Amino acid sequence: ERQGACIDSYGVGDAIATSKAAPCFGNVYKLVQIGDQPVLKRSEDKIKLINPGFQITWRISAQDSAKGNRYDGYVFKADVTCLRGDAMDMAIQKGETITVRDEYDAYKNKTFEAGAYVARPMQQQVIASGKRVAPVHSLEDKKTFFQDNLHHFSPAERRLINPHYYKVDISDALYDCKMEIIGKLSREIENLSID
Repeated sequence: ERQGACIDSYGVGDAIATSKAAPCFGNVYKLVQIGDQPVLKRSEDKIKLINPGFQITWRISAQDSAKGNRYDGYVFKADVTCLRGDAMDMAIQKGETITVRDEYDAYKNKTFEAGAYVARPMQQQVIASGKRVAPVHSLEDKKTFFQDNLHHFSPAERRLINPHYYKVDISDALYDCKMEIIGKLSREIENLSID
């Protein structure tokens, strides 16, 4: 970058970002799409199974006076990850009624009526054509942003002992894409012959 080279993206490995003796978290970046083809790395461990495809994550907020004081009256209700341009993504962009479902239990769902929620995308473009396009924030700005956002979670989700889980879901289209790829990979593995 200092020599004027074009950069498309940055990647940080955990060996670079954290101390081996006292790591703060484990983080892995995985390929989710090649060209127009969604892909995923198969894993027997559900926690390691990533979502395929070009995605967008929306944070859904709604007014909720029963959840305690908020700076603007809104509390974070759910995050939902969609394939970009899928039905859920488009409905959120238009402010239409949406229903988010738990990925592992379809009977656990929550409907947000049109006009009763606001949504903001969780990602922003940082680099375009090899150049940084997002502003660089000071440490103080980052601290203020974190503290302001933390207070939009309900007190039950913020408490350290027995916290409630914050709702994080995926769209039906993303779920279907994921299951289709898993099914295809499983069939391919079953059909492998070892000589």
